[in-house]
Amino acid sequence: MNDIVALRMDSHLLKQLDQIGKDEATDRSTLLRTLIMKGYKELLKEKAVQNYREGKITFSEAAHRAGLTLWEMENHFIEKGFKSSYSLDDLEQEMISLNKSNKKTKN
Repeated sequence: MNDIVALRMDSHLLKQLDQIGKDEATDRSTLLRTLIMKGYKELLKEKAVQNYREGKITFSEAAHRAGLTLWEMENHFIEKGFKSSYSLDDLEQEMISLNKSNKKTKN
């Protein structure tokens, strides 16, 4: 069951929303639900990015909390101008560790 929520809005903003609704052939309530859902999803992504940057969560946890795949999360970080500190040296070290791990598994 859906709950009813009331809110006060500036009349100028309501006129603008009504114009968008008219252009999109949708009613005010549907338009507001759409905008709230978009804002909610964006907020989840922003919070996930912030928590990741602060070192509170891993990258995969950030993607999970944002409701995105790892690839989508990576694209989101790039869009936000995030610069990784992950270097080629880090990659080489991970590859060495992975190779050592694979050799142990085979033996």
